[in-house]
Amino acid sequence: MAKQKPMGMRIGESVFCAGYLLFALVAGMRFLSASKGAQPGFALTCAIMTLLLGAGDAFHLVPRIATNIKGETDDTAALDRRAFWLGLGNLVSSITMTVFYLCLYEAMALLQGGPGSTPAGLGVVRTLLLVLAVVRIALCLFPQNRWSTGGDAAWGIRRNVPFVAMGIITVFYLGVWYQEWTMAILVALSFACYMGVVLYARERPMMGMLMIPKTICYIVLIAGLLGRL
Repeated sequence: MAKQKPMGMRIGESVFCAGYLLFALVAGMRFLSASKGAQPGFALTCAIMTLLLGAGDAFHLVPRIATNIKGETDDTAALDRRAFWLGLGNLVSSITMTVFYLCLYEAMALLQGGPGSTPAGLGVVRTLLLVLAVVRIALCLFPQNRWSTGGDAAWGIRRNVPFVAMGIITVFYLGVWYQEWTMAILVALSFACYMGVVLYARERPMMGMLMIPKTICYIVLIAGLLGRL
């Protein structure tokens, strides 16, 4: 049987994951209700990206919560089922995270845009982000990723190269174009934590805990957007 996590860690992780999913649902519905107000495009775009992010993350967080509740097992069939659902969840969340940054770009363009305030390179950067997103999603769909059998380290790096490029562009336009430095820092920190997991969690499983501050960055980012309604 695999090594069991301490009960306190299992409870804490489950509560955090459930709390995050609940926050994403409530925030998404709040954006949705605000889409009938003064900023319909901005609110609706935020609703889509928030609900999509939460739904995608639910695919791998719900199986993790279930694992924490049931505990470890040495049943081969149960382990295979768990690996399949966790792998599928990681694939889905990789795609929804990518779409999240496309939506964030559109939301900020709608929020900050207007006569005389739209950056000249808006279309170019939008196109670049879209191309990178398509490449990233295509790479995620290659069977060499081995999502349901533990993953492949080399492909984990390959599929994240265009994603990191999207992150760099996002930090650039948030900071340089819109002077939204708090949001830019949150995005930079979330990517730093995420890449720490991608690069090191295989050899050092405790590095997986970096997903918690990464998720907190998303929560603060979405909460900040809620404050713009």
